[in-house]
Amino acid sequence: MFRRNILNILAAHIERNDDGSYCIKLGDDMNPITVEDVPFLASGYVQEEDGSIKLVFHDLQEMILDREHKIYFKGDVPYISFRWPSDTRLSRGVYWKLSDYFDFRGEEVYIVPPAVNRDIN
Repeated sequence: MFRRNILNILAAHIERNDDGSYCIKLGDDMNPITVEDVPFLASGYVQEEDGSIKLVFHDLQEMILDREHKIYFKGDVPYISFRWPSDTRLSRGVYWKLSDYFDFRGEEVYIVPPAVNRDIN
């Protein structure tokens, strides 16, 4: 049985060690975990009534896009930064939904959410 609420609690307590490895720290307990690619996956996209964009992760954490975010690519796979640089993989569906807000700057791609554009203008 898969309990996403338990996964959410554990994911919220992921820490990155100085050597780049990850662990879950709950109170005084620290347990190493194996991360094959990155610790987070943005699998959902919600556009709020006020125009703000929220990413929902596989583990039910949420990230509001209230500023520009650089997209990092490893091959064809897109990543953004949640807690650490390029620690969150974007699902294909989320990537394509966000493509409306891409700003291409030479070789780099940024997500510029509507709320940021509104604040600039």
